[in-house]
Amino acid sequence: MATNHSQTSIVSLESTLKSHTDTVWSCSWSPQGTHIASGSEDKTVKVWDAKTFALVSTLKSHTYHVSSCNWSPQGTHIASGSLSGSEDNTVKVWDAKTFRLVTTLESHTYTVTSCSWSPMGTHIASGSQDNTVKVWDAKTFRLVTTLESHTDWVWSCSWSPEGTHIASG
Repeated sequence: MATNHSQTSIVSLESTLKSHTDTVWSCSWSPQGTHIASGSEDKTVKVWDAKTFALVSTLKSHTYHVSSCNWSPQGTHIASGSLSGSEDNTVKVWDAKTFRLVTTLESHTYTVTSCSWSPMGTHIASGSQDNTVKVWDAKTFRLVTTLESHTDWVWSCSWSPEGTHIASG
């Protein structure tokens, strides 16, 4: 591939974070830019210091691959979704200060492929290979609604900037 050396690159490799023992499926910056979370086939979410690239914490509770991890808009929580194993299909919510598990959201009947916080941090959407998107209250962690219009797996879900719509596919 040809490179135009007269242009300044806006992206460069700073570091390769190594600690997962299997494929990394997801990564996400904290809203403040101070940490990075990564989810892996090794069933863990790892939290890294974004300045030093040091491993800060390993979050363990999923029983199968972690397919998605995202920070709440306030940076106070991390949500992680898990691919199906014999007993997973869950979204875990972690306290981003103590790195302890806050709750497990259970309702999907198959692989959770995506989780996304609403812009104000009031809700979590989760997409699944059970052809649904579920919306959870981020304060009570109760299921608010299940969107069942998909005829095939939901691989991704994302909130609109104003938090009034969810795109999924």
